[in-house]
Amino acid sequence: MIVYSIIIPTCHKDLAERCLTYLAKINKPQADYEVLVIHNTSQDDVKSVVENYKSNIPDLRYIYENNYGLMASRHRGAKEAQGNILCFLDDDSFVDKNWLIAIEDTFENRDIVIAGGNNLPLYDTPPPPPKWLKYFWRDTLYGKMLPDLSLINFRNRARQVPAWFVFGCNFIIRKDVFFKFGGTNPDIVPKDKQRWQGDGETALSLKLNKEGYAAFFNPQIKIQHFVPRQRMSVEYLKKRYFYQGVGDSFSKIRKEHGLVYYDFTFCQAGNKESVKLPKFLLRIYDKIVYEKGRLLKRLEQKNKNYIAYLEIKRECDKACQEGFAWHQNEVKNDSDLLKWVLK
Repeated sequence: MIVYSIIIPTCHKDLAERCLTYLAKINKPQADYEVLVIHNTSQDDVKSVVENYKSNIPDLRYIYENNYGLMASRHRGAKEAQGNILCFLDDDSFVDKNWLIAIEDTFENRDIVIAGGNNLPLYDTPPPPPKWLKYFWRDTLYGKMLPDLSLINFRNRARQVPAWFVFGCNFIIRKDVFFKFGGTNPDIVPKDKQRWQGDGETALSLKLNKEGYAAFFNPQIKIQHFVPRQRMSVEYLKKRYFYQGVGDSFSKIRKEHGLVYYDFTFCQAGNKESVKLPKFLLRIYDKIVYEKGRLLKRLEQKNKNYIAYLEIKRECDKACQEGFAWHQNEVKNDSDLLKWVLK
């Protein structure tokens, strides 16, 4: 009986092939699994790639989804899945050989409903990543992350974490829970359909968090997340922040109309409000963060890479504001779009 359904939305032949190359080499778990490649609307010949890997991957299926967007592909995969554990990957997520075994070990505990692990960068080099990029990493109580590239490095300690630390490129969830909480919201869509975009799996994570479900972080549920050259550019980051602004607008409108949301940004993730700690530990944590900030400021005032980062971050923040304002205006002037946002 199939237990694990690995779901890979894609519209890129080359990335789908590379993703399947890694999956073909994984160490097998005790239970059976299937791999569903959900081809979303593109002209790439993804089907022939899947056919080529059927001899290497048991229960590999090709499914064409003609509704645009990542949400449509995720939901199609979930509906087609035979397993009761949904393992969502992006097509640029390249799994560690023990990835599925680690998932099996994790979900032996029936209390765990959602899990993730380290999403480590696989930079497209040469050339090496620009030196200013390292300043986009953010510190949390658990380790560091770069959500703009869907990267997480919480080192090697297994633990419970807030559910929003499980990113969609490596998102493992029980099927019944996925459907109980309504799946994910609209996510990545073609640029010409960006007005129909939303806040993706973040909304699902927030619902789970509100209902008291923590995520389990297992460092062995590990992937390498491919970072191509174009994603290490200022222009890409500005587009990503514009996208974030659209998602923030989507969330705000839903909250204003009475749907269950609470204030959240990734800048807050991992701060003292995310966990319950004794007051004396909170004071120590505050002191460490404050002193670290002072030290970094002194060390980097004359650092040209840090100065470049500050300039780029200002441009990105402006792009985020522009995305927010654009989406607010689009919804204001289109009642059908408002209905979509509130579905």
